[in-house]
Amino acid sequence: MIDPITAIAGASKAFAMVQGMVQAGRSVEDTMGQIASWYGHASDVLYQEQKATKVSPFRKVVFSKSVEAEAVKAFARKKKIQEQQKEIMLMIRYAYGDDGLREFRELKRKIVEERQDTVYKQQELKENMLLTLFGVVFSIITFGLVSVVVKEIKG
Repeated sequence: MIDPITAIAGASKAFAMVQGMVQAGRSVEDTMGQIASWYGHASDVLYQEQKATKVSPFRKVVFSKSVEAEAVKAFARKKKIQEQQKEIMLMIRYAYGDDGLREFRELKRKIVEERQDTVYKQQELKENMLLTLFGVVFSIITFGLVSVVVKEIKG
């Protein structure tokens, strides 16, 4: 599972590296590797924020305070990522102009779609498999307990 705290820390570190490289006079071309790293972490943060909004009704009832706190933290992380993204877009616009920025946004959109199709769908599949396994084990245990109780009542 993608840890949101690790993802925001990675994004913040990559963003600080981008800023440091630009301030040191490095060109945007030299910083593209760090920008790519930042987008990977930022994508993970935004995915976690999206997941935080899709909470099961069971979890809302049982862990309501935890869910609310998690949602507030996810919102704060999302806003931090958005601010960092604005600064990165300004750097790219400054270096490549509006056409370069459009081209960059299109490339970013394609990468995000690919990441959603691979990394996040695999993660959701694993989570669903674990939940199914838990459900099966729980059902077997419940069935076993019920059958023992029924035998005791009859016997």
